[in-house]
Amino acid sequence: MFVKTEKNWKKYLSIEDEQLINKIIQETAKYRAAYKNADEVKIAQLWCALIDFEKKLQKIDARLKRIEFIFEGLAKRIEEDKDALLKSLRGF
Repeated sequence: MFVKTEKNWKKYLSIEDEQLINKIIQETAKYRAAYKNADEVKIAQLWCALIDFEKKLQKIDARLKRIEFIFEGLAKRIEEDKDALLKSLRGF
């Protein structure tokens, strides 16, 4: 009879990468009720990790859009102030 040995592929990662993957696994645990009921638990767990990444990406995208909006307003204001200053200097 064959004995299935578990290979620890994570030991070949850098320490930082291993810590990162452990963090991802911990954060994905909040979906445990969902992926434990799947036929393919490991695949479902990966999909749940992707859901988590997508949510984080959407948050970052929303923050970036707000920052872009602010900087576009600032750039417009600076351009308007520059034009007003140039116009007033031409009046001298």
